[in-house]
Amino acid sequence: MAQHFTGRILALDLATSTGWAHGRPGEKPKWGVETFQGERAKAYRALRSWLNEWIVDKRVDLVTFESSATQFMHGKTRIETIKRLIGLCEHIEELCYGRVECREAMVSQVRVHFIGQNLPRAEAKVETIRQCKELGWSTDNDNEADALALWSYQVCCLRPDIAVRHTPMFAKRRRMESF
Repeated sequence: MAQHFTGRILALDLATSTGWAHGRPGEKPKWGVETFQGERAKAYRALRSWLNEWIVDKRVDLVTFESSATQFMHGKTRIETIKRLIGLCEHIEELCYGRVECREAMVSQVRVHFIGQNLPRAEAKVETIRQCKELGWSTDNDNEADALALWSYQVCCLRPDIAVRHTPMFAKRRRMESF
């Protein structure tokens, strides 16, 4: 029998206001927002300090984040934003190296898993929050909702035996059974 991943996953929706979700597969995650403001170097240092606490305190076994590569919207994203997002990703990878597993996921993969399709950004935000509420994860914050969706996606990758619990199809079935 294959051994199942039972570690703690920390999912990060990286931005100045970074949404995070944390928990073990099969359990209800915890979530919140951590803010990394100021010039880039200051934001990177704050991220490193915050994430290092998670790692040193052994509260996390795997860190996952959304790829910054898909964040740049057809030339509309400012160069400062591009630098910040790539820098945050690079700092996470370096800090995790040799200490905890680190994974990156494409936004489109997470959206298809969590809401059933890769909608445009604004629509996806609304649907992601709705799906979180459907799962009993009450948040009105799209940063937290995106982190929860990413956490769910990683659970699906690591524990396909329980992954169906977080999919839109399961939510529809749950609604039908409640009648």
